[in-house]
Amino acid sequence: MKKDQIVINTLVYLEDLKAGVPQSEMLDWVHELGLKNIEVRREFIKEHQELQDIKNKSEQHGMKVFYSIPDVLYENQQLNVESLEVYYKEAYDMNCHAIKLNIGDYGQISEADLKAVARLAEQYNVKLTVENDQTESNGRSQKIIDFLTEVKQLGGPITFTFDIGNWLFQGEDPVENAKLLQSFVTYIHIKDIDEEKNTRLLNDGLVDWKKIIEILPKEIPVAIEYPISTKEVLVSEIHKLVEMQEVIPQK
Repeated sequence: MKKDQIVINTLVYLEDLKAGVPQSEMLDWVHELGLKNIEVRREFIKEHQELQDIKNKSEQHGMKVFYSIPDVLYENQQLNVESLEVYYKEAYDMNCHAIKLNIGDYGQISEADLKAVARLAEQYNVKLTVENDQTESNGRSQKIIDFLTEVKQLGGPITFTFDIGNWLFQGEDPVENAKLLQSFVTYIHIKDIDEEKNTRLLNDGLVDWKKIIEILPKEIPVAIEYPISTKEVLVSEIHKLVEMQEVIPQK
């Protein structure tokens, strides 16, 4: 895997986040690792000034910013257009090019819904993805497949963030789901999970992450998204990804 594909989700620095370190400072840390991508988390942004600080740092370091938002697109089967516009505006203010939410309580996608999303995407130049989380309401593959299929049929601008580890919380097979969802995937969240549903370092849990990476589209961003204790351990995790070699078929 190319190093330029790797994203650091700021959850990596969970203890620092809890201590109040602003995520804008973490762009410096990611830059020092020789990486070009960071995913910031909305739940840890305390004031609007941080959006500008993140923008300034991203421009200084030439970094791409992703935005993780703990909210849903649909509530009571209605698209949350007002909230969505707030999130697009925040992303724009951060120099961020992609936002991620969960699907939520949707009944049927309308053309009007997708026109609203398309308008926001064009206005702010920000892409939208949805993700499988750890809950039954947003982490089941069939709901996600149904939703993304409807979006695709209507020509909507919504793609999928495939969280490798979260499927285990629903008792689903991440390898099989990679096969089912690969055509929708534009972003990957990587983590390993053990039998007790605890996050582990790569290769220390149950997830066959290398096989999944080989199934999913190549050349897309891959985010490390789990707390890591030290810089040395983080560097080791990055090396595990970089050392993955694409399998070249024999002639």
